[in-house]
Amino acid sequence: MRRRSFSHKSERGTAVVVVVMVTTLITAIGVFAVRAISQIDQAAGYSRQAAQTIAVAELGTSATLAQLGTGTAGTYVNQMVTSPETCSANGSLGAAPCYKLFRSELDAQTMSLRSETLFGPTADMVGDFVVEMTDPGPTGRPVAGTDLGGVGTSFKYVKLSLTTTAQVRPVGDATETCNAGVSSVASKQALRARVVVGPIAQGN
Repeated sequence: MRRRSFSHKSERGTAVVVVVMVTTLITAIGVFAVRAISQIDQAAGYSRQAAQTIAVAELGTSATLAQLGTGTAGTYVNQMVTSPETCSANGSLGAAPCYKLFRSELDAQTMSLRSETLFGPTADMVGDFVVEMTDPGPTGRPVAGTDLGGVGTSFKYVKLSLTTTAQVRPVGDATETCNAGVSSVASKQALRARVVVGPIAQGN
């Protein structure tokens, strides 16, 4: 009887150890699964935010090209050359030609034409951009449709670099500009395009 009693006590102790180990293992698996799912959701959110930022950068470049195509290219090029601003795209060159177009300026032009802005904030994100016009220079070849005989009105075309810096951040986050520091969860993308603008009167 004593041997049998000792045997049952030993079995009960072993069962408790096994139950504790299994419970710990299941808990660890559950915690790992929850953590993995959380990281997957976070990565998906960051990927969506990055895609939105690229779209904002492309929109900023397209809106700038549309603005330059309204006959204002000469004014912008003259402003860029005569009163250069400090830009990050060519800041290492010193006082190099540069002009910044902010979203607010392009929004004002859009509002005057269609009574609406380029885009608005989503439920949880807001976007912004700034476009830097730099590197004015000759096109290097005649532009299709221009006068080559010298008998027409004297116009010229200019090749420019457009560097668009876009940022997407959560709604209600601290106000930041595209040229300043970014918030901890902001996405920032830069897009550069080499474009030809004109026609511009030779006097400009």
